Amino acid sequence: MRLTNPTFEKSSVALSSSSASPEARETTVTPEDVRSMSVYLRKARDRAIDIRDRSPAGSYLENVLSRTIDSLTLELSQLDYLLTCKPATVVKHGRRMRPAI
Repeated sequence: MRLTNPTFEKSSVALSSSSASPEARETTVTPEDVRSMSVYLRKARDRAIDIRDRSPAGSYLENVLSRTIDSLTLELSQLDYLLTCKPATVVKHGRRMRPAI
């Protein structure tokens, strides 16, 4: 993911991918895009909380919604972290470790 903002210098963060591609994928994302996603996820989490509060205690629905709410909370904290810290610059090295003996 690449956070771009005219006031900050350009930097990039590599996204993890399920494909075995040797190159990291990059996406251009502005801080405003991250804020918009945070708003969307907060509304989804609040709706899930409302539905969970109306579901029977100990039901399958309550268990699924609790896990969903926990995952959304984790994702929101990660997005908040991206917004508050200066984006890291990815440096490509030829080799990360020395060869094995």
